[in-house]
Order: sequence, then structure tokens, then C-alpha cells
Amino acid sequence: MKTYRFDSFVADMQDMGRKCNRAVRSGARSLAALSWPALLAVSIVLACLITLVPLVLTLFVGFLLLKVLATALFGRRPAQIVE
Repeated sequence: MKTYRFDSFVADMQDMGRKCNRAVRSGARSLAALSWPALLAVSIVLACLITLVPLVLTLFVGFLLLKVLATALFGRRPAQIVE
């Protein structure tokens, strides 16, 4: 089994910092290269995602809780008779 020391942890954190820095720089270059209409489209799409994803997750959890509550209060539905 590999043993970890504090030096390896610091090296991993420095490597992660370099990768994050490279990703931010690359994203900034891509953003700077966008035209104004493309920038507007990207902004609208990101706004929709940021707004809709939490709403969808909240509604899902809410309906799931309602279903659990209804099952706890009313129990299971009676089985249907098949003739």
C-alpha cells in the first residue's frame, strides 16, 4: 500500500492549482474570441440552466416527498380484480 506524506499532498495541490489556472486561462481566451451575438446566446443559455436546474430538482424532491407522505397516510392502493 502506498503511504502518503505531506509533501505529496502539497505537490498534488500545486498540480491541481496549475490545472485550474490553465482551465481558467483557456476559458478566458475562448470567451474573448466569441462574437457579441454568440456571447449573448451563451449568456442566455447559462441563465436558463442556472435558473431551471435548481427549480427542477426542487420540484422533483417536493413531489417525491408528497408521494412518500401520501403512501404513508393512505397506504397502498387495493389490488385491482382481474376477471
